[in-house]
Amino acid sequence: MGTRTTLATVIGLAVAFLCILSLLHVWEPEYNPPHLISEYQLGRSGWLMSLAFFCLAAASIALFAAARHHINTTPGHFGTWGLLIIGVAYFVAGIFPPDPQRFLASLLHGIGGLVVIFGSPIVFTFVSRGFAGKEASETAPRPLVWTAALTWLGLSLFYGSIVVFRASGSGSSVVGWTNRFMITTFVLWLLVAAFHIWRRSQ
Repeated sequence: MGTRTTLATVIGLAVAFLCILSLLHVWEPEYNPPHLISEYQLGRSGWLMSLAFFCLAAASIALFAAARHHINTTPGHFGTWGLLIIGVAYFVAGIFPPDPQRFLASLLHGIGGLVVIFGSPIVFTFVSRGFAGKEASETAPRPLVWTAALTWLGLSLFYGSIVVFRASGSGSSVVGWTNRFMITTFVLWLLVAAFHIWRRSQ
């Protein structure tokens, strides 16, 4: 599979995730905020949320395959291999739903989720800086760097909302929305990274 085809796969899978998540807001409104997106897996169309996680898993692994040939720095290599780990974590989250009646499945889902949530901003930053260190123009990878910074904002808002609102027992719907904003920033970075490599491969 050529680089262009791999990148087209990343873009298509990332867009598919956003489409599926949007549809689930209509098909399973009972799991809309304050619920987290993972809880769509517990509904009647839960297989769709699993499919959405599989889309991000495959997109992350495909981006790993495309990016590792374009980065030579040590932090950049660390980041690209991190994409592979994040892809595996998405697969784990998709296979095992957060079912409170199934302790092991819920535990594995939680582990996969933690790897994705905390690992993504770190990995995205390393990959972005890896491209920044290789570009002849400092402005070339700027959208990639700024999008990576946006993922840190998404993470901060999500966990900040957990601390503020769930601790107080009020406004918990904010947690559900910040969860959705966070995952959207992750997908946005995947898209920007794919387009960035696409331009470099011309």
